[in-house]
Amino acid sequence: MVCSSGVGFDPRIDDETYTFDVAGLYNGLFVMSDRLTGSIWTHFDGTVLAGPLAGTGVGLEIQPLIHLRWEDWLADYPDSEVLAWDERFADRYREYEPGRTGLGPEFLRTLLLTDDRLPEAELVLGVESNGATAAYVLSAVDGLTVLNDTIGETPVVVIVDPDTLFGIAYSAEVGGNVRSFSAGDGQLIDESGSVWALDGSGADGQLAFVTSFVTEWYGWVAYHPATAIVPG
Repeated sequence: MVCSSGVGFDPRIDDETYTFDVAGLYNGLFVMSDRLTGSIWTHFDGTVLAGPLAGTGVGLEIQPLIHLRWEDWLADYPDSEVLAWDERFADRYREYEPGRTGLGPEFLRTLLLTDDRLPEAELVLGVESNGATAAYVLSAVDGLTVLNDTIGETPVVVIVDPDTLFGIAYSAEVGGNVRSFSAGDGQLIDESGSVWALDGSGADGQLAFVTSFVTEWYGWVAYHPATAIVPG
């Protein structure tokens, strides 16, 4: 399958490590089933939709991912490996541009909600904190951009780059104090002059990850219909 986004979860819950398979589509996005119980999980927030674990409160913890175009990733990590071409799936390989327009009928017929505030395939950085959500439009900025914002009463620093399709959000709190950040030479610089890498690491510690990932608008709003849009 092709997709404009990637979401990562810790597969461990209590003392059990779960493994998953693709199970189909729900609300315009694929869902997965775990091999242990056969429960159906959404890949968007790690919750259980149906099956033996439904209603138990069990969920997967989202993990930060560095989302980049392959050429940009390879420039930073030249020793990276990629899955080999498999002739069995040759008919499924094709050129793909992230954020392309046009959803196939197999996606459209599963959607429970559509929202025309943005084009369906517009790439956004979706951010969630304390039940509040916001969608930061990648194409609305020029180059690496750092935004200081508050979501669900959480002060956040949001980083987006439409050129590399990168986006992530962190808590803006460091050592109990809220700091303001700006972009500088591919890094973050806070008001004290401290420098932070885009993965949130710095001399003053590690910025706490805030649930966030790059995705297409139709999927984000399908699961977060009350989401704000930045810029609004």
